[in-house]
Amino acid sequence: MKNKNALKICGGVVALTMAGYAQAGPEVTITFKNNGTAAASYDVVGSSAYSYAEARPKPKAEINPGESDVYGVKGAQSPDVATVVFQYKMGAKICKFKTSYVKLPSRSGTVPKWNKSEQSLGGARCEARITGTNFATHDWTVEFSMK
Repeated sequence: MKNKNALKICGGVVALTMAGYAQAGPEVTITFKNNGTAAASYDVVGSSAYSYAEARPKPKAEINPGESDVYGVKGAQSPDVATVVFQYKMGAKICKFKTSYVKLPSRSGTVPKWNKSEQSLGGARCEARITGTNFATHDWTVEFSMK
């Protein structure tokens, strides 16, 4: 009898885990471009630690001038919401990038919306652009650049 209960518990845990994976949100593919004259460093701060943990492959620690880095982040919060935050430094210059996805209710069902933002500090010039969206899967691509 104990073995049957253990099997039921294990089966329940596996089912809940798999349900969590099935609920994952869309994936964003990020391209970070260093358009500056000095190396840019990925800066793990509290707000971007979650995004870094979910990134595949992990962002490079340093991107040389004229180079770029590409990685993906799968939205694990919900199938309806995904938020990704990254921060880069170039000396005293800092760029904080954010991109998100939300499925909004409407009269005809739900409507996907993709957002992006950047914050420039210390004289940095930062830009975030959404470069593609997939209306079937709701995956999207974004380009972050720093100078």
